[in-house]
Amino acid sequence: MPFQSDVRVPGGAPVPYGARTPDEFLEAMREYRAWAGAPSYPEMEYRSGGVCTAERFRRTLEGAEPLTVALVGAFITACGGDAEACGQWTTALRSLRLRMAERAQGRGAEPGVSPAG
Repeated sequence: MPFQSDVRVPGGAPVPYGARTPDEFLEAMREYRAWAGAPSYPEMEYRSGGVCTAERFRRTLEGAEPLTVALVGAFITACGGDAEACGQWTTALRSLRLRMAERAQGRGAEPGVSPAG
Protein backbone atom coordinates (compact mmCIF):
# COMPACT_ATOMS: atom_id res chain seq x y z
CA MET A 1 0.00 0.00 0.00
CA PRO A 2 1.45 3.41 -0.95
CA PHE A 3 2.29 5.86 1.78
CA GLN A 4 -0.37 8.47 2.46
CA SER A 5 0.45 11.37 4.73
CA ASP A 6 -2.69 11.63 6.85
CA VAL A 7 -0.97 13.76 9.46
CA ARG A 8 -1.08 17.50 8.85
CA VAL A 9 -0.05 20.48 10.91
CA PRO A 10 -2.14 23.64 11.18
CA GLY A 11 -2.21 25.17 7.72
CA GLY A 12 -2.28 21.77 6.06
CA ALA A 13 1.44 21.05 5.73
CA PRO A 14 2.21 17.32 5.45
CA VAL A 15 4.46 15.74 8.08
CA PRO A 16 6.29 12.41 7.76
CA TYR A 17 5.41 10.78 11.09
CA GLY A 18 3.75 7.80 9.43
CA ALA A 19 6.71 7.03 7.15
CA ARG A 20 7.98 3.48 7.71
CA THR A 21 10.66 3.46 5.01
CA PRO A 22 12.97 5.95 3.27
CA ASP A 23 10.70 5.74 0.20
CA GLU A 24 7.69 6.75 2.29
CA PHE A 25 9.69 9.58 3.86
CA LEU A 26 10.63 10.77 0.36
CA GLU A 27 6.97 10.64 -0.67
CA ALA A 28 6.11 12.87 2.29
CA MET A 29 8.88 15.26 1.19
CA ARG A 30 7.42 15.37 -2.32
CA GLU A 31 4.00 16.13 -0.81
CA TYR A 32 5.52 18.93 1.28
CA ARG A 33 7.18 20.45 -1.78
CA ALA A 34 3.88 20.34 -3.69
CA TRP A 35 2.08 21.87 -0.68
CA ALA A 36 4.71 24.66 -0.67
CA GLY A 37 3.88 25.55 -4.28
CA ALA A 38 6.43 23.27 -5.97
CA PRO A 39 9.41 25.63 -5.95
CA SER A 40 11.98 24.88 -8.64
CA TYR A 41 15.19 23.15 -7.59
CA PRO A 42 17.31 26.26 -8.34
CA GLU A 43 14.90 28.32 -6.24
CA MET A 44 15.22 25.77 -3.43
CA GLU A 45 19.02 26.01 -3.62
CA TYR A 46 18.75 29.80 -3.30
CA ARG A 47 16.23 29.62 -0.43
CA SER A 48 18.43 27.16 1.45
CA GLY A 49 21.28 29.65 1.35
CA GLY A 50 23.30 27.27 -0.79
CA VAL A 51 23.37 24.62 1.94
CA CYS A 52 22.15 22.16 -0.66
CA THR A 53 22.50 22.33 -4.44
CA ALA A 54 19.58 22.13 -6.85
CA GLU A 55 21.02 18.88 -8.18
CA ARG A 56 21.26 17.35 -4.71
CA PHE A 57 17.63 18.25 -3.96
CA ARG A 58 16.56 16.68 -7.26
CA ARG A 59 18.62 13.51 -6.85
CA THR A 60 17.46 13.03 -3.27
CA LEU A 61 13.78 13.39 -4.15
CA GLU A 62 14.33 10.87 -6.95
CA GLY A 63 15.78 8.45 -4.39
CA ALA A 64 19.29 8.54 -5.90
CA GLU A 65 20.93 10.23 -2.86
CA PRO A 66 20.59 9.22 0.80
CA LEU A 67 18.56 11.27 3.23
CA THR A 68 20.52 13.25 5.80
CA VAL A 69 19.42 15.48 8.65
CA ALA A 70 21.19 18.46 7.04
CA LEU A 71 19.47 17.90 3.71
CA VAL A 72 16.03 17.52 5.30
CA GLY A 73 16.51 20.74 7.27
CA ALA A 74 17.64 22.58 4.13
CA PHE A 75 14.71 21.13 2.19
CA ILE A 76 12.11 22.30 4.73
CA THR A 77 13.72 25.76 4.84
CA ALA A 78 13.79 25.88 1.03
CA CYS A 79 10.08 25.08 0.96
CA GLY A 80 9.30 27.94 3.35
CA GLY A 81 9.13 25.93 6.56
CA ASP A 82 10.01 27.51 9.88
CA ALA A 83 12.27 26.25 12.67
CA GLU A 84 9.41 24.23 14.17
CA ALA A 85 8.77 22.43 10.87
CA CYS A 86 12.50 21.74 10.48
CA GLY A 87 12.53 20.25 13.96
CA GLN A 88 9.51 18.06 13.23
CA TRP A 89 10.99 16.73 10.00
CA THR A 90 14.51 16.11 11.32
CA THR A 91 13.08 14.41 14.41
CA ALA A 92 10.93 12.21 12.16
CA LEU A 93 14.01 11.25 10.12
CA ARG A 94 15.95 10.36 13.28
CA SER A 95 13.00 8.29 14.48
CA LEU A 96 12.83 6.48 11.15
CA ARG A 97 16.55 5.71 11.38
CA LEU A 98 16.12 4.24 14.86
CA ARG A 99 13.20 2.06 13.78
CA MET A 100 15.14 0.86 10.74
CA ALA A 101 18.22 0.10 12.84
CA GLU A 102 16.11 -1.93 15.25
CA ARG A 103 14.62 -3.91 12.34
CA ALA A 104 17.99 -4.37 10.68
CA GLN A 105 19.89 -5.66 13.70
CA GLY A 106 21.67 -8.76 12.53
CA ARG A 107 20.58 -8.31 8.90
CA GLY A 108 22.95 -5.52 7.76
CA ALA A 109 22.14 -1.95 6.91
CA GLU A 110 19.14 -0.93 4.84
CA PRO A 111 19.73 1.48 1.94
CA GLY A 112 18.29 4.95 1.57
CA VAL A 113 19.10 6.65 4.86
CA SER A 114 22.59 7.84 5.64
CA PRO A 115 23.61 6.58 9.08
CA ALA A 116 25.60 9.69 9.90
CA GLY A 117 23.65 12.82 9.60
